[in-house]
Amino acid sequence: MVDQIEVEKEKTFVDNQGTINLPTGHVSLTALRQILNSLPFEITFADADDRLAYYSDNEHRIERYAASELGASFVSLFPKADQVAVSRMLSDLHQGAAEHFEQWFPKNNQTIYNNFYAVRDIDGTFLGTLRFTGDISRIQGFRGVKTTFNSGKVDN
Repeated sequence: MVDQIEVEKEKTFVDNQGTINLPTGHVSLTALRQILNSLPFEITFADADDRLAYYSDNEHRIERYAASELGASFVSLFPKADQVAVSRMLSDLHQGAAEHFEQWFPKNNQTIYNNFYAVRDIDGTFLGTLRFTGDISRIQGFRGVKTTFNSGKVDN
């Protein structure tokens, strides 16, 4: 694995113009921020110490965070009734007993879909937890085929 890590380090860097260079391409910091905030779902990242390290920020967020919550215990950001289950889930992700958890439930006339993923480095070291959350109400009943090529303009 050491050779693979060295290859990845050579292909992954931020240049002096602020462009993030990755093995699969490059993107500016400005574009990355807008990409993450343009996604039709939200991303939250808790670091290896289970502290809130990042959240995407758009007007459609289901779970609202404030910048003052960065660094807070990830578990503490959940309702008290869910904190024991979240702690167990994080423990399983840390230990490798699970790599992914998903859930869906109704909330405020929406169907919320949550995914929690263990994020690991190339050697398998736990780096944190990625939470992917979105409202799937609109897509739950999709059937058949609809593409931008056969249906015209795509709107909300």
